Amino acid sequence: MTLPDYHLLAALLYSALLLLCTGSAKPAMRYGIPIAAVWLSLSFAGSLHFALQATAYIGLTYLLHQQRLSVRWPKILAWVLWSGLSVGLLTHQLPGYQGFLLTDNTQVKANSLTASVYLNTDKVLIAWALLQWLPVWQKNARTAPHVAAWVKLTLPLLTIPLIMLMAVQLGLLQWQPDFSLLLVIIVLSNLLNTCFTEELLFRAGLQNYLHKKIGMFGGLAIASGLFGLAHFAGGGWYMLLAALAGLLYGLVYLLTGRLLWAVLCHWGLNTTHLLLFTWPVVQA
Repeated sequence: MTLPDYHLLAALLYSALLLLCTGSAKPAMRYGIPIAAVWLSLSFAGSLHFALQATAYIGLTYLLHQQRLSVRWPKILAWVLWSGLSVGLLTHQLPGYQGFLLTDNTQVKANSLTASVYLNTDKVLIAWALLQWLPVWQKNARTAPHVAAWVKLTLPLLTIPLIMLMAVQLGLLQWQPDFSLLLVIIVLSNLLNTCFTEELLFRAGLQNYLHKKIGMFGGLAIASGLFGLAHFAGGGWYMLLAALAGLLYGLVYLLTGRLLWAVLCHWGLNTTHLLLFTWPVVQA
């Protein structure tokens, strides 16, 4: 569905609000604001069916995070329901959900493959939920040995151009700089709705868990590989490049100890791709 400009702005503000309210120490703010935002969003998107499911998801997150369920089987059932809703949000498959159609099977940039581009605001609920348990702003205790600040800065500045060059050499991308309001909307949505969610899932969640179980390098390698597999729709070479990008984000997370820098590195690579090259890939 195509929306007026003020609806697009409202959608971006909705995602930003959900992420920001997790910084509050007051449960009324952390859980009340998302519920209010979900129902207010009915004025510009979504459906009653989706709003009810989103409210249930927020309620389950509250019960699980605040440890309101002490009996084993209700707690297990709550986790199963929470996980099922999370998968539905991640894949945009919850009944009643419809993303904001920005382009309908058209070229976003010259020489690029045609695509239908959506501004999806469902996945940000996963980021909001994970932020109840996983820190973005605080430093993570599981970091690599101390390295100089210039190494932390140089790593993404060198690796992002290298990954882009590899994509060009593989025939996936071409140099195609461009700038438009549509690209700005996609860039902002990518930060709020994609980069935060994926880094919370793959780095703060999966990589941290594997780090505890099998060590730093094993956790980094497996999380990066699975991140690449998650991009299977792009084909084999695209998955390889995504895995290399995941390795970069994981290293940034290890070296800085802060997930926020991995989020910004992820956003930096995606923004470089979107503004300077064909997107999503070159037209065959």
